[in-house]
Amino acid sequence: MPERSKKFHEFAIKSILFKGHTDLYLCYLKAEKIAHVLSLLQQRSASVASESLENLVNASSRLPETIVHFAAGEIDITIILADIFSLLSAVRLSATQLVIAKENAAILCDEYEQLAEKIAGGTRLSPFISDADFILPSLPQIESLLPSANPTPELSETNIVKDIKGQNKIQKDKSAAQPVQNKRTGLILEFVRKHKNVSIKDISKVIRDVSEKTIQRELILLIQQGLIEKRGERRWSIYSPL
Repeated sequence: MPERSKKFHEFAIKSILFKGHTDLYLCYLKAEKIAHVLSLLQQRSASVASESLENLVNASSRLPETIVHFAAGEIDITIILADIFSLLSAVRLSATQLVIAKENAAILCDEYEQLAEKIAGGTRLSPFISDADFILPSLPQIESLLPSANPTPELSETNIVKDIKGQNKIQKDKSAAQPVQNKRTGLILEFVRKHKNVSIKDISKVIRDVSEKTIQRELILLIQQGLIEKRGERRWSIYSPL
C-alpha cells in the first residue's frame, strides 16, 4: 500500500466520521471496490451488455456515499440494507440475462451478502449532540430556579409521608410540576402518556401544524418539568411518560 494511502486510511479511522467504527470504514471501502469491479465489467463487455450494466454500475457507485451518510448519523441502517438487497437482485438478474457470467455474479453476490451482514451485525453508531442540546429554558422557568423569598414553603399533609423509620419525608408529587405551557404541549404530553414509547416522527403525524424542531423544543420543556423522559439520541430518541 502506498505510504500516502496508508496515512489517509489512518486519518479516516481516527476522524469524527469513523472513529470507533473501523468496520464501517472497511464496509465503505468494500462497497467502493465492488463498484470499481462492476465498472470494469461494463467496460470489458460488448456494447449491448455494457448498456444493460449501466443502471447496476450507477446504483453500486451510490452505495459508498450511502454508507458515509449513515456514519454521519443522517440516515437509518434500513436504507443501506434496502440498497444492498436491491443490488443483490440486480446482480442475479444480470446473470439470468447472461449480461454477467454466473461465476462473476456469484462472487459479487457473496461480497454484497458479507457487506450486509457486517453492517447489520455492527454496533449502533455513537451518539451525536444536536442543536437541541443547547436550547435554553424559557424565562419563566429560569425565574423558577432562582431562590424564593420564602425559602421554607408550606407543605400540605398529602406531601408528607412516613418512611420506614417513622421519619417525615417529602413525597414527590408529579402533578405539582410546572403547568403545561400551552394547548399544543398538552396534546403532546397526552399523546406520549397514551402511546408510551414514541418518537418525534410519531408525534408529528398527530401534531401537524408545527415543525419537528418545535415539537422537539416542547418535549425538552416537558422533560425539564419532570413529566416525560428521553432515551436514545438523535434519530433513535424515544420519549416515555414518568
